[in-house]
Amino acid sequence: MIFKQFFQPKWKHPKETTRLGALSALDSQQHEQIIRELACSDPSSSVRAAALKKLNDVHLWWQACQQDAEPSIKRLANQKVGQALLESNEVLSDSDKELYIDRFAPDKLLEQLALQEKTNTAKIKLLKRLHKPQLVEQAFRSADEALQHQLCDLVINLELAAKLQKFAQGEAQSQLNEYLERQQRAQEMPVEVDQQAKLLLAKLNALREKSDYQLVSTHFSALNKQFEQLDLSWLGDIQREQYEQKHATLMLKLNSHLDRLKAEYDLELSKQQAQQRSVLALANLSALAEEIAHAMSLRFDGNEQIQTDWLHAKVDQARDMLLNEDLQPGQELNSQRAELERLFKQVEQLAAYEQDVATVRAVLGEYQALSVPTTTDELDGALAQESQLRVRVREAINALPKELTGHWQQQFKAAQKHWQAQVKPLTEEQNKLLDIAKKKAKDLRRLTSQGRYRVAFGVFNGLREVYEQMTQHFQQQVAREYEAIESMLDEAKDWHQYAGEAQQEQLVNAAKELASEQCEDANERLEQVKRLRKSWQLLGPEVDANAKEQFEQAIELAFEPCRVHFAHQQEQKEQAIAQREQIIADMQTLSEQREQMQIIELERAFNLIVKQWREAKRLESKLYNKFNKRFNQAQGDVVNTIERYYDDNAAAKEALLQQAQQIQLDNVFAATNELKNLQQQWQKIGFAGKGKERKLWQAFRRINDDVFKQRDETKAVQQEELDALKTEQSEQLTLLSQSFKQSETLAQLQKLDAEITALNVIKELSADKEALRVQVRNTIEKLTKAAQNEHLIILKKSLQEQTAVDHLWLSNTQLGLSAEQLVVRIEISESVDSPASDAQLRMQEQVTMLDEKHHGVIHSTDALLKAWLAQSTDAEGNVSDEYATQCQRIIAVLDKMVSL
Repeated sequence: MIFKQFFQPKWKHPKETTRLGALSALDSQQHEQIIRELACSDPSSSVRAAALKKLNDVHLWWQACQQDAEPSIKRLANQKVGQALLESNEVLSDSDKELYIDRFAPDKLLEQLALQEKTNTAKIKLLKRLHKPQLVEQAFRSADEALQHQLCDLVINLELAAKLQKFAQGEAQSQLNEYLERQQRAQEMPVEVDQQAKLLLAKLNALREKSDYQLVSTHFSALNKQFEQLDLSWLGDIQREQYEQKHATLMLKLNSHLDRLKAEYDLELSKQQAQQRSVLALANLSALAEEIAHAMSLRFDGNEQIQTDWLHAKVDQARDMLLNEDLQPGQELNSQRAELERLFKQVEQLAAYEQDVATVRAVLGEYQALSVPTTTDELDGALAQESQLRVRVREAINALPKELTGHWQQQFKAAQKHWQAQVKPLTEEQNKLLDIAKKKAKDLRRLTSQGRYRVAFGVFNGLREVYEQMTQHFQQQVAREYEAIESMLDEAKDWHQYAGEAQQEQLVNAAKELASEQCEDANERLEQVKRLRKSWQLLGPEVDANAKEQFEQAIELAFEPCRVHFAHQQEQKEQAIAQREQIIADMQTLSEQREQMQIIELERAFNLIVKQWREAKRLESKLYNKFNKRFNQAQGDVVNTIERYYDDNAAAKEALLQQAQQIQLDNVFAATNELKNLQQQWQKIGFAGKGKERKLWQAFRRINDDVFKQRDETKAVQQEELDALKTEQSEQLTLLSQSFKQSETLAQLQKLDAEITALNVIKELSADKEALRVQVRNTIEKLTKAAQNEHLIILKKSLQEQTAVDHLWLSNTQLGLSAEQLVVRIEISESVDSPASDAQLRMQEQVTMLDEKHHGVIHSTDALLKAWLAQSTDAEGNVSDEYATQCQRIIAVLDKMVSL
C-alpha cells in the first residue's frame, strides 16, 4: 500500500498539503483536465477552492455554485459567476443565467444586472423581482420606447407614473397619461358629478316656474336625459340615493306641471287655429272683392266674356261666404263686409254707369284725336286746346266709381304721354328760353340790389331778346317779372343821370367821416374802405377832379390804421414762421435720435412736439400748408417707428382678442379666470393707435361683458340652488333637532348622532350642525356616564354585601398580571393611594404602565376590574375570602369613581 502511494501523482496524495503543493505546480493549460478533476471531486474544500481559483473558469464556478457542499466555496463561486455576468452577459447560456438569477444571485448583483441587462424580458423580470422604486425609475429613464411600454405596469404599481411621465415616449407616454388622467378623473369626478347633479336638479326645479309648454317640454326632456346619463356611481351610496330620490320627486311634480301646461297649450292652439281659419276666410273674401271690382272695370271695356249674370253670381257667392262660421267678429270683418256691401250696390247699378262710361269714352277719343302743332305759331293754340280737353277727361273719369276708373286712367295717361312726346321738340326749345329768361331775371335782381345799374342795362337787353323769342304761352310765366324789372330799370336810368354829382359828394363825406372815426377792427375798416372805393368806381370815369382828390386823401387817411395793423400782423407772422421752423428742426432732431430712444420716450417726445405744433401761432392757409408739408416730412420716420410699435401692440391685442373669442364657455368660472389673465396681459401692452385701440378694446370688452354676465347668471342659478339646498338642509336639521327632543334611549341618541355626522351641509349651516351634534353627544355622554355609574354602583353594592357579582363583570379577561398588580394598577388609574406596603410595587407598575403606553398598550379601568374579578371570584361570581382585603381596596376605588 505504501509502495503504491509512492508511485502515484502528488495531486492524488492523501495529504491535503501535498495535493495543494502539487496543484500549485500544475500548469493551467497543460494540466487543465487534472485541475478540473481536483476542482470538482477533491475531498478537501481547500484544494477544490484552490483549483477553482487557478482555472478561474466561469463554468466551473457555476458548477461549484450549484453542486459544491462547502458554503464558503458556494459563496465564492456565486460571487465569481455574478462578476462574470456583469462583465459579459453571454458567459452563461440563457437557461443557466435564468437559473442563477432565480436561485443564487444576491439582490445587489440583481440590481446591477437589471441596469445593464440588454434583453427586455430578463430586465423586466429582474425589476419585478426586486420591486424597488428607485431601480425601476433609473431603468425607465434610460429605457427605449419598447421597454418603457413593458415597464408601464410596474411603474404604475410602484406609483411612479407622475414622476416618470415627462420621461416617457410613444405608447408608454400614452399609457401613463391615460393612467394619470384616470387617476385625476377618479379624484375630480365625484366633485364634478355632484356639481352637475345639483345643477341639473336645480334647472329641473326651475322649470316648475315656467309657463311655456314647448320650452318646458323641450328643456325637461333634455335635462332629464342629461341627468339619466350622469354616472352617479362616482358618488357615495347615501348621496347617490338622495339625488335619485330628489330626481324621482321632481319627475312627479314636473309631469303634473307639464300636463297642466299641455292642456293650456292645446286650448291656446285651438284658438290660434280658429283665428287662422278666420284670417283665411277674410283673405278669400278680400280676393273675391278684388275679383268683382276688376270684373266691373272690364265690363265697360268691350269684353263680352264678362256678363252681368256672372257678376251677380259672384255677389251671391260673396254673400254665402259672409255666413261662414270660421269668420270671427271684429273690425276687419266689419270693414270687409262694408266694402262688399258697397260693391253689391255698384253691381246692381251697373246699367246706370253705362252713360258715364260712354261720356268718358267720347271725351277720351277727342283727346286722342288732338292735332299736333308743327310750328311755334301753332303751339299756343294746341296747348290751350289740350288743357281744356285734359280738364274734361279728368272730370268725366272722376264721376265713375273707383273700380271703373283704373282702366280709363291708364288709357288717358298713355294718350297724354303720346301727345307730350309729339310736341316735345317745340316745348323743349321754349322751356330752354324760359330757363334762360328766369336766370337773367335773377341776375338783374342781384345787380340792381348792388347798385350796378350800368351792367344791369346790358343784361336786360339780353333778356329782352330771349323774351321776344318765346311764345305767348311761355311768356306768361315770366311776364310779371319782366315788366317789373323793365319798369325799375327805366326809373333807374333817369335817376342815374341826375344822381352822379350828389353821389360824389356823399362818397367824399362818407370817406372823411370814416377817417375821423376811431378804428376798432382793422378788418372791418378794410372792408368799409373797399366798399367806398367800389362805390366810387361805379360812378364811372366822368367825375370831378377836385372831388376825386378829396376822396383819395380821405380814404388813405381812413386806411392808415389798417396799414399799422397789418404791419404788426406781418411781425407776428415772422415770429410764427420762426416758431414753426424751430418745431420742424426739433422734429428732425428727434427723427435722427429715434433709434437710440425707448419707444415710450420717443412717443412722449413726439406727442410733445406735435402739441407744440398745434399750439403754435397761426399762419395764413397757403403758408401754413407749406410749413405743414415740411413738418409731415420731418415726422415721417418717427411716425413710422411709432406706428410699427402701435401695429405690434395691435397685433398682440388682436391675438389676445382671438384667444378670448376661442375660450370655451362650458365652465364659465374657468372662462372668467382665463379672461382675467388676458386682461392683465392686455394692460401690459401699450397703446395700439387711435384707429384700432378703441375698436379692439370694444370687441375685447364685449366678450368680457358677455362672459361676466353669464358668470353672474350662473352664480345666480347656483345661489338659487344653494338657497334651495340650504332650505332643504335646514329642514333636515330641524327634523333631526325634533328627533333629538323626542329621543330617550341611548341607542336612539347614538343612531341620531350617526345621522347628524353623515349629513353633509353647506358652510353656513355647519355651525348649526355642530351645535346639534354637541348637544346629542353631551346627552349621550351623560346617559353613558349615568349607565356606567349605575353599573359601578351595582358592582360596589355586590362587593359590600358579599353577594354574587353581575354576570356582565364576569369574563375570561387575562392580562398576565397577578391580583396584587391588578389592584395597584386600578388604584393608579383612578388616582387612589395604595397602602404603604405596596409602595415599591406601585412604583414598578407605574413604570411598566408608562412603557406599555409608549408602545400603544393601555388597559382601561373596566378591563382591569374584569381581570381582577376573573381571578378573585368563584364560578357563581362570589369573591373569595382570601381576596377580602383587596376587595375593600376595590370598593374604595369604586366609591371614588361613583362620586365623580
